[in-house]
Amino acid sequence: MSADTDYSKGELSADTDYSNRELSADADGLIANTGECDTDGEVLVIKQRWCCHLPPSPYPMYLANVFCIAAYYINSLLLQDLLYNKICYQKFQNLSLCTDSTFSTKHPELQEVVVKWYNYHSALSIPLTMLLNLMLSSYCDKIGHKLPYLLPCLGTALSAVYLAVIASPQFITWPLPTIFVFSIVSSAFGSFPTILMTSFSYCGLVARVDNRSLVMGLCEASILVGVFIGNLITGPIIDSIGLPSMAYINAGISLLPLPVVLILLTDVTTEANLSNNWRNVVKLAHILDAFKCVFKKREGSKRLRLNLVFVSYTCIFMASAGASGNSFLYLVKSKGFSLTLYSVFNSYSAILKTISCPLILYVCKRFIKPQEHTIGLVAISCAAIGYIIVPIDILPYSVWIGVTFFSLDLLAYAVIRSIQLSCCEKNELGLIFAYDAIIQSTFGLTGSIGIKALYSATLTTWNGMYLAICALLTIISLSAFVWLSLLKLREKFSN
Repeated sequence: MSADTDYSKGELSADTDYSNRELSADADGLIANTGECDTDGEVLVIKQRWCCHLPPSPYPMYLANVFCIAAYYINSLLLQDLLYNKICYQKFQNLSLCTDSTFSTKHPELQEVVVKWYNYHSALSIPLTMLLNLMLSSYCDKIGHKLPYLLPCLGTALSAVYLAVIASPQFITWPLPTIFVFSIVSSAFGSFPTILMTSFSYCGLVARVDNRSLVMGLCEASILVGVFIGNLITGPIIDSIGLPSMAYINAGISLLPLPVVLILLTDVTTEANLSNNWRNVVKLAHILDAFKCVFKKREGSKRLRLNLVFVSYTCIFMASAGASGNSFLYLVKSKGFSLTLYSVFNSYSAILKTISCPLILYVCKRFIKPQEHTIGLVAISCAAIGYIIVPIDILPYSVWIGVTFFSLDLLAYAVIRSIQLSCCEKNELGLIFAYDAIIQSTFGLTGSIGIKALYSATLTTWNGMYLAICALLTIISLSAFVWLSLLKLREKFSN
């Protein structure tokens, strides 16, 4: 029994070359619409598809990222605003007063309480998110990526619906611990780190070797496009029609990625054993597989370079998470930005990342052709400079100059993802990016909690202290990246 689909020779997308591909059904009829494709000498097994017989490509994943991350990020902004309104209402019993941005700058003590409760939410999210990521990593490598990606999308949708309910004015008196239902629902399905783990492992699997950094950069950019859309619409809509209406709109937005993944995404894996099912791979016994994969012996200096790139990534991500996690309170509540201006600020940053960074990568790959490590070194250095510039009040437009510099960190992320791929095999991508997601779940959230606590402690002395710590973390990241670059250079000369 053979499928009728035959993909002609040639390059079907800018990112993946699938030649001489002929899809055939399993001889025993176990799985319909399966087959094989070849990319960079690796045979990838095409999993079951529903109605669209599209060749494996990262583009559907980019589209799904935009929708899912937009809903996720809007949820995060709405939760912070809801927490502030609840805390303010408990103290002043006047909801219209609490939504006045001028009023909020006169009461910094309310921000401290918001930070405390948001940290509670973050701490509760860590264990569930980390456990699910570890359990689903082998699923990505052995079965496919659809289910691991659909789970956080579903969690985002359910948590958006719950947030829309508790954001209604009639429920403003509900106690603050009711937000923990939101925390549990969103994290029990994997949340943001699972989206990263699944999307990066999928894009890395279908990417050409010579185009890896560009493909991974576009994947990162698609996430930031979602952030950009979330920032672009959230502030103006809240300012014009209120928080409850925005929450209901986001409940609808959160449903958009589901049909994209179910219908358009062609799932692939390197595992030829089609008899694998979730009962075989989603087990507690596989929880340590990601750690074993990262620390196992590898050829040459690959193990050391892989661990150094994780150190570099951890530090720069902690800095980024801490800066973005405090940006709402720092700019809106301390600097007096309106929600609309705050949306403009974040949208400007997102535009720089989603347009300038992929464009820089493309120009470098096509014309300049520098070493990837050179791009990473420049990008991390610019991020450190940006964090230093933002809190310098005597410098005109310091906030806007600073964000222009540290928005180039997407270049560093793209290079880091490419180095991760070069240090491991294609059947390890799920495990590698599950470990990456653990860093997101633990160091990202704990770093955000710690930097939020620092911001709260230094609010009345110097509210820009947390940005100085972000700059320090970025300098540590730069040091680790220099080390791994020297290792790569030494290995190149020795060969």
